Formats: sequence, C-alpha cells, structure tokens
Amino acid sequence: MSNKNLSVLALSLICSTSAFANEPASSFDKWFSEGSFHGAMKSYYFVQTFDKEGSHQSQIWANGGNIVFSTAELNGFELGGEFQGSYITSRDDPDGKTAGSMDADGAVLSESYLKYTLGDTTFKGGRQHFSSPFVADSGSRLIKESFEMYQIRNKSLLNTEISAGYVTKYQTRTDKSYYRDNDFVKFEQNGIGRPGGFYDIGDSGMWFTQINTSLSNEIRVKGQYADVIGEVKALYADVKYTLPIPLKSYIAAQLYTNSWDNSDFTNNNLFGVKFGANHNDLEFFAAITTVSGSAGEYRVFRGVGQGAYSQFTKTTKTAGVAAFEAGTDSYQLGVGYRFNQLDGKLRVTSFDNPEVGKDLDEWTLNLVYGFVGDFKNCIISVDFTVLDYENNDKDATDLRAKFTYKF
Repeated sequence: MSNKNLSVLALSLICSTSAFANEPASSFDKWFSEGSFHGAMKSYYFVQTFDKEGSHQSQIWANGGNIVFSTAELNGFELGGEFQGSYITSRDDPDGKTAGSMDADGAVLSESYLKYTLGDTTFKGGRQHFSSPFVADSGSRLIKESFEMYQIRNKSLLNTEISAGYVTKYQTRTDKSYYRDNDFVKFEQNGIGRPGGFYDIGDSGMWFTQINTSLSNEIRVKGQYADVIGEVKALYADVKYTLPIPLKSYIAAQLYTNSWDNSDFTNNNLFGVKFGANHNDLEFFAAITTVSGSAGEYRVFRGVGQGAYSQFTKTTKTAGVAAFEAGTDSYQLGVGYRFNQLDGKLRVTSFDNPEVGKDLDEWTLNLVYGFVGDFKNCIISVDFTVLDYENNDKDATDLRAKFTYKF
C-alpha cells in the first residue's frame, strides 16, 4: 500500500471516530470517544547563502502540519496514529540544497502503533516517533522523521527505566534524503520530491537496550547499547552531576565507543565534558568533545536518524556532525536568556579537524517567542547560523523562520 493510501486511511479513521460514538455506550465505544486528538499547523521559511563562486542562494517556503489521534486505554491497550503533510508554496533552489530536507510535497502516515501497558511495563509496536542516543528522529523540518520499531519499557526499579527495542525501518524527511553516516539504510534511489517513506535499516535492522537512572537527587546516569546487525555495534554513556551550590549548575561527561563489522574501518571513541550554570533567567554553558584516531579514519558512529546527535557540541545547522570525525576536537561556549515570552540562545562552536581545510567555526543564534492570551498556542522561532570554514569556499549562512499553531 502506498504512503498516500496509508495517509488517506489514517485520516479517515481519525475523522470517523464520531461514528463509534453514535453506537450504544460500551467499553469499546469509550475506547475511541474518550481518546485524544491534537495537531499543529506549520509554516516554515528557510534561506541559505553560499560564498562559493557560481553557487546560488536557496529559498523555500513550505506549509503543512500534522494530526495526531490516540485512543483511551482499554484493558491496557491503546491505539495511535499520526498523519503529516507538507506542501511547497514557494521554492527558489537551483542547486537542490533542500531536496533531502524540506522539499517535499505530499503526506505520510508517520505513526500507526499498538501500545499495551501492564503494571510498570509498556510495549509499543509499529510506526512511531522515538528519541534516544542511537535511535532518534528529528522534527526540525516540516516532516518529522519516524521509525518502524518494537520496544518494551519497565519502571519497576526505583528512579530507573530499562528499555529494549528492535528497529526495522527509518522514515526520512523527503524521498531524496541521504546521509553518508547512515548509508546502510536502503534509502530511496529515485525520489520525486515527496515525504520520505519507511526504508529498511540494513539487511536485518538494529536492536538496542537502554537504562536511565537517578542514583540520587544530584546524579543522573544514562546508557545505551546498539547493534546495527552486520554493520556496527556501539555503546553510549553519560553522567550528569548537579553541583550542591546555590547557583544552579552541573557538570556532565559522556562517552561514545563503537566496533565496526567492516575491518577496513578504524574503531574510534568520542569523549565529552560539559559545564552549565543558570541564575534566574540567565544560562551559561561550555563543552568540549574529543575523538581518538587520525585524519582520514572512519568517524565515530552517532546513531540512526537526524535526531541522533547527543554529543555536547551539537548545533542547529550542521547538528555538529563534524564532532564525530576522527581526531577532531570540538569546543562550544553558549549563553541563554529568557525575557518574558522570548527565549534566546547564542552558541559559538569550533571544530578542529586534523585534515587540512576542514576546520569550522559555527555561530548559532536561536530565538523562540511563545504568544499568550488569545494566541497562546502560537509559536514563532528564528534560527540564524554563520558557517566559517578554514576553506572559505564552503562559507555559508542559514536562516530559518518558523510559525507553529498547536491545537
């Protein structure tokens, strides 16, 4: 069944819930009539400029949104689904810079799952959004990524959640999306400019196990092990310690390590440290990450999905992907401030790559304004990035303006 047909089916199911409510009252009836329904309307405008001679400015304006429905819980069971749509209003992108990220016309059924809860244990299977160090979707574009997967979570232990899952498919932003560090995914080879489908992750998928725990009020620990079958095995861990001082502050450390199945790839590790503090509405943070290895060796495995960037030196435009390159040291300084309904954050991130011409300084400004009163469900955000490469031909700017109305 095509994505279009699946999307139409999902929308029909959502819109037909009132039919169930017209039946005689029953547990099955309440399962649907007492469910939740919400969504968002979105309008995104992106502009990019490039210093390289002969390159063209890229502009795109897309509108769309999503509709989400989930039933109430009946004997522990719950059904849910999400329908996403994107429609290009204006595009001036001669070099196709947005082909794999924003340039999508059409719709996709991104969520369609069964959830079952028994005591402290929850199972969820089907199409769904998910976020963890090695498996994480991104919602920074109009079409949010998703996965086809099966997961189980348990919270029996005090202040601890243990989970495990098996992921078979990855839904991309568009049917022209491609990511070199996820090239084991069976990406679409003949995209026509529609939302991405669900593509196989390797030949046999991937599985993971994860633990999140708080050892005390001050210490929080997270760990995840993942295996993209036949491709790579990886381990992630971080610990965050809240300092017992009046100034709200913390120090954190993280580790990525992996083992590639391909013997031609060198196995490297990423280690990071971050410090942060805030007082009233002012926030300050500083981080450093460093990767073992030498120039030209294979990068550290970061995970599957464009949300799988847990390194402390992540950014908006490039996501800080350069931090995973072998032999690279990355540094970030940032400050944030909240004034009434306006949140602002400024980050300066430097990536020191051992290969000639690959150093990058990335300046990022993020602004978010949440309306109040009659427009309380409206949000406007602006992200502006300056990319300053050692190789000046790659210098660029990136402006993203977003309007979202949630209902």
